[in-house]
Amino acid sequence: MRLSLPSAILLFALSGAPALSAQAASTSTCKVETADIGTIVGRGPSNEAAFEDAATQCFERRRQLHKARYNRESDTDTGELYIDVCVNVKCS
Repeated sequence: MRLSLPSAILLFALSGAPALSAQAASTSTCKVETADIGTIVGRGPSNEAAFEDAATQCFERRRQLHKARYNRESDTDTGELYIDVCVNVKCS
């Protein structure tokens, strides 16, 4: 069976549309509950991306809390401690 170019394009577009919309609609979440900075919910297209989002939010919240408490930015050692804590969060 031979298709004309417009028919082939339409067929290709229609066959790919449901897969793309289903893929775009699915997102993963990474929920982390902490005592000091509250609950963090990371979101992304994959589990890894959701974890990365949660870890980034964790770091930023800790950095902001430090600045609010001490009225200054955290030093390098404290920032590295925050990174260590945040890359080891456990998603639920």
